[in-house]
Amino acid sequence: MPKILRKKVASKKKTIKKKIWFKDKAVQLNKIVEEYNSGEDILYDQYMIPDDVWCSRCYARMLQKSKLISKKELQQLEKGLDDILKLYKQGKFKLRLEDEDCHTKIEDYLIEKLGDTGKKIHTGRSRNDQVLVMMRWFLKRKANEIKGRVEVLIGQCLKFAKKHEMVAMPGYTHMQKAMPTTVGTWMASFAESLMDDLRLLNTITDEIVDQNPLGSGAGYGSPFDFDRDWLTKEIGFKRTQNNAIYCHNSRGKIEGLVLEACVNIMLTLNKLASDMLFFTTQEFQFFNIDESISTGSSIMPQKKNLDAAELIRGRTPTVIACRNELAMNIMNKVSGYHRDGQEMKRPLFLGMKYTEMSLETMGELIKNITPNKKVLIKSMLDCPGLFAAHKAFEKVKEGMTFRDAYREVGSNISKIDVTEKDIAKWLKMSKHQGGTGNLGLAKVERELKKLMK
Repeated sequence: MPKILRKKVASKKKTIKKKIWFKDKAVQLNKIVEEYNSGEDILYDQYMIPDDVWCSRCYARMLQKSKLISKKELQQLEKGLDDILKLYKQGKFKLRLEDEDCHTKIEDYLIEKLGDTGKKIHTGRSRNDQVLVMMRWFLKRKANEIKGRVEVLIGQCLKFAKKHEMVAMPGYTHMQKAMPTTVGTWMASFAESLMDDLRLLNTITDEIVDQNPLGSGAGYGSPFDFDRDWLTKEIGFKRTQNNAIYCHNSRGKIEGLVLEACVNIMLTLNKLASDMLFFTTQEFQFFNIDESISTGSSIMPQKKNLDAAELIRGRTPTVIACRNELAMNIMNKVSGYHRDGQEMKRPLFLGMKYTEMSLETMGELIKNITPNKKVLIKSMLDCPGLFAAHKAFEKVKEGMTFRDAYREVGSNISKIDVTEKDIAKWLKMSKHQGGTGNLGLAKVERELKKLMK
């Protein structure tokens, strides 16, 4: 994704460039206004040029199918679009301030190279629905990339959980030691959380993002009998977004749903990062950190910091803020297209970028931490109260009511005596589904394979 630039986009003074929306004469636009209108929008459009080219190619095919252009003209347009892609890959098709957006630059190029044939590609089409379909196709593509990152991380969590499935570990409630658990159970909890995040992303992508808005014109259709369902299949969308007005009213709503999925992913990563930071402090030392993922201090030689986990923790509210900014952008607007919709690109790109980066980084953290078994066991044995519930359950099995057992054990916490063998025995006894003795990791793996199809 493009970097978020803070500097102004420069533009050299030269001959007035005629805009595609000029009528009978060229107008010298106020440079301050022109720059303000484009803002950083062209930086994001630069990244999505391939998406616009593909959708424009399919639209040209529909024009030929509708007898609005000839087969020869279609061939010329497709050749022109191929040339744009080649130039783009070579870094030679770059947007400038006066281009306004990628849609205009692409059409300008086709007109310059093909003359009247280039002027036909916009027949029945508005830049409004060009913006929509380009963004929708980009969202579909990008959501699939994020899905892939989530799937990889789930696999890494499950691998770690398998490897350390029965390594004993204290479980906490209210920030206090509560009951014994295992490292495998701890890590597998994040695998299952990410699977729910993946289900949400799949649903949003497959059921909402994957619909074609192209052909809705400026939001009110066009006087052509276009086969929009045919166009949908040609582009590669699952369905056609029907109502022309809703196509445009859905802008921001659908992008916001994608960021909602990103927020949920980040919330899972945030909790895992917080746990890592908590359990790797010098007070805990439950896990050893490989030096390859830690940073040091410029003044304190002993420091070994897990900065990446802190950044994952800190970038979660940023992604939440990005989601909220999109929601605020679409509030209080009447139906139809609005230019300030371009301001949604910045938070959308940033939110997805941070989500992708955080998923990849968390995978590296997981691969480079190991449980400190001796410290974990000592931490448990030093806290007899950690096993109070298990002691009460033992008395229940002998015939005592739970409340009586609770009171008896609770009155004699200091007398609880536990060995490492006792811990292993109790952990294996939790054979209910999802318990420490029955994590069901094979079942989780099967569910993951179904989600990946």
